[in-house]
Amino acid sequence: MNCGQFITNIVDFLIIAFAIFVIIKQINRLRPKPVAAPTTKTCPYCLSTIHIKAVKCPYCTSDLDVDSAG
Repeated sequence: MNCGQFITNIVDFLIIAFAIFVIIKQINRLRPKPVAAPTTKTCPYCLSTIHIKAVKCPYCTSDLDVDSAG
């Protein structure tokens, strides 16, 4: 049997697999990360930061327009 050749092939495979893994990992680091959707908006009256779904400002208690996103 060619045990030596078999072990050499396994080692070569592992080296190539590790090299491909490192290259793909570096490529993924260079790709831009997606921007998350905003979760806050600014009250137009008191300029406080409030939750995006708020319809009334908890700081100045003014009614907010539901369509305004900041």
